[in-house]
Amino acid sequence: MMNTFKLYGNRRGFSATMIIIFLAVGLTACDQEEVTIPGLYAFTDVTVLPMHTEVVLENHTVVVRNDRIFAVGPTDRVEIPDGAHIIDGAGRYLMPGLAEMHGHIPGPDDPQYAKDMLFLYISNGVTTVRNMAGHAYHLELVERINNGEIPGPYVIAATNWTSPGNVPGPEEAREAVHEFYEAGFDLIKIGNLRGDAYEALADEAHEVGIPFAGHIPEEIGLRRALEVRQASIDHLDRYVEFMAEGHPDAADRSPGFFGSGVVDLIDEGRMREAIELTIEAGTWNVPTLSLVEHLASPEAPEEMIRRPEMCYMPRGVLKHWVESKHNYQARDDFQPEAAQRLVEVRRDLLKAMHEHNAPIALGSDAPQFFNVPGFSIHHEMEMMVAAGLTPFDVLVTGTRNPAVYLETPDAFGTVEEGRRADLILLEANPLADIAAVRERAGVMVRGEWWPEDRIQEQLEIIADR
Repeated sequence: MMNTFKLYGNRRGFSATMIIIFLAVGLTACDQEEVTIPGLYAFTDVTVLPMHTEVVLENHTVVVRNDRIFAVGPTDRVEIPDGAHIIDGAGRYLMPGLAEMHGHIPGPDDPQYAKDMLFLYISNGVTTVRNMAGHAYHLELVERINNGEIPGPYVIAATNWTSPGNVPGPEEAREAVHEFYEAGFDLIKIGNLRGDAYEALADEAHEVGIPFAGHIPEEIGLRRALEVRQASIDHLDRYVEFMAEGHPDAADRSPGFFGSGVVDLIDEGRMREAIELTIEAGTWNVPTLSLVEHLASPEAPEEMIRRPEMCYMPRGVLKHWVESKHNYQARDDFQPEAAQRLVEVRRDLLKAMHEHNAPIALGSDAPQFFNVPGFSIHHEMEMMVAAGLTPFDVLVTGTRNPAVYLETPDAFGTVEEGRRADLILLEANPLADIAAVRERAGVMVRGEWWPEDRIQEQLEIIADR
């Protein structure tokens, strides 16, 4: 600054007052440059929804250092570190980031598509994704995300779908478990395995220490999957068949799509038994209500792909979704009344599971059947509220519960000191209305702050591809 003063001080007509103003402005600009320290943030005067209990903490400050929450407390008691980037939280609500516990990330055929889907998740506050039905490519992708090369949520990587095609029998199942474990996958995705292959896989997976989750093969059924402690059951698979299996006509019918073929035969009295077995096994459920409800709804698929978020999906995917719904509703075993009954039973089952404290984690199965990554989690949460859960109950399934499921309850899922800095800043209170989760002021993932204007800029780029 001395050189600047000397330079302009020698110019004719440049007053002392102007020199003082210039000097002051220059110093202020330098100070501002020096103030902001990368990775250091303070959400000030914000209302915190910590999610460890149903409390609302008003007038709080939350300090983030790098990728961790450093301090949480009343604004008048928390000292804001020098160099912190200030994020005004007045009138806003800060909650943990959400988890999509049954999501999909595209494979290696279209890397840009995969990157775009990763951003769609975080743009909607989804900061953790359990990627179901994966590929070795995803292990490389996870490493690139963790290294900060590309933006994305934390990813739990499942194997590819296990089926008779790639795991035909018990011997292959045991070999596959070791291959998956050594490759670095976090869990094994269960598909429509033969019964003997499933049994061998389950036995070896427990021996090695890698969880298995997803569907339940028809030969296995709900009871046996719970007996061998499958880590999670996704889509409420095989519960309808369990409730119908005592009916004399059940054996002569195809179960159909998630039990739609036998839903009229169920004994709702068996729902309690199914839930008790689930709790005893310690098995989680990821309901994905939207998977069935989108296909069962009377809304024309051509109308569904006109929803605003559909602009972020490739046209080929949208075309596939339209064809899939038409094909599903053209099946011989599709009956509109049975489909609607299936929706009702699944909602009743979810509510009963919650009331009996069966473990539940949030998931929507995106991008499948009109579920756009990130956006679909909002539809799913609204369906769960419609099923009878409170907004707080639903938010727990997407914040605290996933951390418990992953056996890392101290890592993320609540707004507390030491937790990962995965946060959503909202303009309204989601405990009053679950739709408020859509009203973001910004998202923080891995300690990186994405204000809403920056999110929208990136979304526009994706929409224009």
